[in-house]
Amino acid sequence: MEGTPSKLSPALIGGAVIGVLSSVPLISMGNCLCCMWVLLGGGVAAYLYRKDFPPDREFTLGDGAVIGLIAGLFGALFTTLLTYFFEVLGLDPGQEFLRSFMESREDFPSEFQDFVDSFQDGGGMEPLFVFVGLFFSAIIDSIFGTLGGLLGAAIFGKRKKTEEIKSK
Repeated sequence: MEGTPSKLSPALIGGAVIGVLSSVPLISMGNCLCCMWVLLGGGVAAYLYRKDFPPDREFTLGDGAVIGLIAGLFGALFTTLLTYFFEVLGLDPGQEFLRSFMESREDFPSEFQDFVDSFQDGGGMEPLFVFVGLFFSAIIDSIFGTLGGLLGAAIFGKRKKTEEIKSK
């Protein structure tokens, strides 16, 4: 549409918010609360997109949903890349938790122990696991990013009718 700002920049910024907060060790635990960081990233994208909107156009819930969806997809990509980066550096607290859990239990089958050991030796970052993780992250982040964009549109969106009433 003519007069509509670009969705790329707000979606990239919202996706970066999702990616950074969802992949930094310990901070990423916030996603356990209904994908809090993904909702936030979708809302940030909606806010930034709304800010660039022309004053004569109404910012609808559909606009927020679309920008949240795009931000969620970018967020899934950024999260996967940053998570890989942190795991390569050895900054994954999940591996330490798994290691201590496995050491405390003696009744696990040896095959399961071998499987866990392969993850701890870097086998968890096999390309297949990375792509499967990216696939599921893209699904989940697009759903919750869309919801975040809807919430952002509902909170930050301008209502034409309200502004017309105030001007009369």
